[in-house]
Amino acid sequence: MSSKKDSEGGKITVKRRKESSIFRPLAWFVGFCLVVYSIVTIISQQVQISQLKQEKSAINEQISEAKQLNDEYSRQLASEDEDEYMERIAVEKLGYAYPNERRFYVVETN
Repeated sequence: MSSKKDSEGGKITVKRRKESSIFRPLAWFVGFCLVVYSIVTIISQQVQISQLKQEKSAINEQISEAKQLNDEYSRQLASEDEDEYMERIAVEKLGYAYPNERRFYVVETN
């Protein structure tokens, strides 16, 4: 240990250097860990933001498709041939028939 004399002639030991030399690597390690943690956190948040933007664009696309479909339905309901449209849907899609109507189905046998 090195020693110094104070103004009164007594010896003062220098422990300050040893204490700072022990804490310096520890401070560097803690600082390094904080920087690495910050970088990992920033990268993971950027990935999450990117995924959320993709989900948002997909949802916006679904909304626009639903609006178009809604506009089409509104237009069909507002038209004067509503009865004709409902009849066509009942016959074509739902399989309804008129009371004395005969239906023939083609069955292919191979």
